[in-house]
Amino acid sequence: MRKTGYIILLLLLSTVTTFAQPHEMPRRMERIHAIKVAYITDKIHLTSAQAERFWPVYNQYEDEKFALRKKYFANHSRPAQNMDEDDSRKSIDDDIEMQEKMLEIRKRYKDQFLNVISAQQLASLYDAEREFKRMLIQQLKERHANRQQELR
Repeated sequence: MRKTGYIILLLLLSTVTTFAQPHEMPRRMERIHAIKVAYITDKIHLTSAQAERFWPVYNQYEDEKFALRKKYFANHSRPAQNMDEDDSRKSIDDDIEMQEKMLEIRKRYKDQFLNVISAQQLASLYDAEREFKRMLIQQLKERHANRQQELR
């Protein structure tokens, strides 16, 4: 039964990435978010009572991480090979600082999550996030490969 669920999830994900148009980016992100919610809910075995308390905290956590990444990438869009020595050093320091802030966010939310879900579920959450990210990357690679083949 779980395999069937994952297959359906992957098909939905591939459908989303294949048929979404560039001007529909927010809609595409909404669909990916919905798939991620279903994936995480299944992977960490959330009860409906837990889900009701978990998702507002998780969404706030994701928003903070997104804002941090957005701020970082807004200031660091140049490739490393186009930087001089001083800019490269600053970029390295900024990257380490961003990673430290990301860790601070994870530490701060750990206790909030543990008030809603078990430690085992939290560990499973971190695994599920990594797995979902890998699935998305794989889908993007396949999509890119398919586009390259179509251009030939």
